[in-house]
Amino acid sequence: MRLLNKGILAVTVAAFLTLAYCQAADPTPKDDPATPAGKDLVVHEWGTFSTFSGSDGNNLKFYPYDNDLPDFVHGYRVFHSKEGPQGGLISLETPVVYFYSEQALTASVQVDFLKGTLTEWYPHANKVGEKNNKLSWQGIEVLPEKSLRLLSEKKESRYYAARETDATPLRVTFQSEDGTATEQEKFLFYRGVGSFEMPLTVRALGEDRFRVDWNGTDNLGDLMLVQVKAGTVRFQPFRVNQQAKCSLRAEVQLPKSDSTDEKLSEALVRRLTKEGLFEKEARAMVKTWRSAWFGEEGTRVLYILPKDLTQELLPLRVEPKPTSLLRVLVGRHDVVTPDREKRIDALVKTVNRATIEKDAEQQAAWQELCKLGRYRDAVLQASEARLEHRR
Repeated sequence: MRLLNKGILAVTVAAFLTLAYCQAADPTPKDDPATPAGKDLVVHEWGTFSTFSGSDGNNLKFYPYDNDLPDFVHGYRVFHSKEGPQGGLISLETPVVYFYSEQALTASVQVDFLKGTLTEWYPHANKVGEKNNKLSWQGIEVLPEKSLRLLSEKKESRYYAARETDATPLRVTFQSEDGTATEQEKFLFYRGVGSFEMPLTVRALGEDRFRVDWNGTDNLGDLMLVQVKAGTVRFQPFRVNQQAKCSLRAEVQLPKSDSTDEKLSEALVRRLTKEGLFEKEARAMVKTWRSAWFGEEGTRVLYILPKDLTQELLPLRVEPKPTSLLRVLVGRHDVVTPDREKRIDALVKTVNRATIEKDAEQQAAWQELCKLGRYRDAVLQASEARLEHRR
């Protein structure tokens, strides 16, 4: 029987959840010298667009993270249908919107993911339209000089790192089934999934060499090639250069020597602050995604989307109009190297070997494949296609 027809899917459900409360950090941004003073409204946002491909550069469908958020977050949580988990070519991960103001005010925000579906959010927002691709927050109270109690849970989650800034606390009041309710946070949070192509293509050429093509209308700044393998980290900053009309390309090679998580973290913090994020925001973003960017085995390119592309893919409207609005969306593209594809093909052949019952070698091979996480099923389908072609 073919491997992918077995429908093996393990779903774990937490049996008990305890909610606690924690105090928000000092809401005044006085200790960050880059934070503007005065009564102006400043709005900052960061988030991630993730994509994934084989060594040939063809994008593959994969599943978004669905188990790393607190249970108080609204939305679909586990992105499932009757047919099984649903994925896409794009995972819009953890955009958070911060407000900075020295006077209390009421704001509204609408975000549109026109080519995708918005799947999770917090605090309470209204879904606009029938395609689940628009969210609207109305009556957001921006409350400087307030210490609001923020929900927390005992289980660990990458969600909480985004609170480690000097952003002004927010409160949203809405009508629930039980009457009037309020939710409060230091940011607006949302996530989504879509199936469209990004302008970036990454091909793995073998021997730690990669070709990166950018077909966007706007130029990119510095990119970062990162590889995590056997607990070690290597990374290489690079740029794409003009190769042909409307095409930018770079051929980049990983360095021979290993680096450290700390050096990579600091390099990314510098890159994010160069784009205009406050240092605490940059560090909160890197802390949020450190276990994924630097902990998950594999090779990836990190880059910052041009501002026009961000607004095209993810229009954001804020009222009243901010004095300053900054959006820094990081692109993350994971690519499978040829050596890793060969290893995966060998594992798939072992698992698919005709036996009455799975032996220890097959079980060990399956466990190794499961380490691919959310990319597992996409990688297995691509491997089986390669193996079928070689017959």
